[in-house]
Order: sequence, then C-alpha cells, then structure tokens
Amino acid sequence: MVKYTVFSEEAILAEFGKRIANYRLNNNWTQAELANKAGVSKSTVEHIEKGQSTQLLNMAKILHALGFLNQFLNIVPELGPSPMELLMQSKNQQKNKRKRASKQKKQNQGQANDFDAPGLTATSIAAEPKAAWVWDEDK
Repeated sequence: MVKYTVFSEEAILAEFGKRIANYRLNNNWTQAELANKAGVSKSTVEHIEKGQSTQLLNMAKILHALGFLNQFLNIVPELGPSPMELLMQSKNQQKNKRKRASKQKKQNQGQANDFDAPGLTATSIAAEPKAAWVWDEDK
C-alpha cells in the first residue's frame, strides 16, 4: 500500500517516471522498444523516466503503449449533463408525453360512462333530430 504525502511537482514527475520504468521493465521492454511501440523517440522515454517534463501528447502515447490510456482519461472524469440540460430534457419528455384531449374522446366514443343515462349512447343521441332553441321556450 502506498502512502500519499504532499509532493512538489518535480517529486511527482520523478515518482511517475519511476512507475513508468517499472511497468516497462515488468513487460521486459527496453526504452527503445517502448519508444517504438509508442511512436516517440527513445530520448522522450528517458526524459519521462528521469522525471523530466515532456509534452502531454508524448505522455499519452506512452501510457497508451503501456495499456493505461483509460486510466489516463479517467484522471479528469467526464461530466454528466448540466442542471439546465437535465431541465430541458425533462421538459422535452413532458412535451412528448402530452396527449390531445380529442384522442381520448375518440377512444371512448360509443361507450357509456358512469354519468350517461341508461340506454343512451352516442349513436342514439346523434340519431335524434335537434330542434333549434327558441328564447323563453322553457316557460
């Protein structure tokens, strides 16, 4: 188990270089072989293993050659959707779930419900002729 303490940036690079060298040796690769697999120069591998600074692209190539590219990408994990994106997604889902009232009427057409008079259906009501309404007709 490794104890982590506060390191300077130079000490972190030196530790990182030692670890790269250990994994290279564990695979029985020379510095030249790792450099060839990564597509970088041998001097780049030497600089990294000594803890010297190098370009990030070269570091990514070496980590890829060693099989650590996924861990490298997970150093800064991908963020999920922002709160505004989640809000917009939920609004879009609600918008898609809404149904027009007329569609429900079409599904229930011809079926009696609890409030209908017995024996009356939509077809029987439609068959009766409708008289025009006249003012004061109900008196």
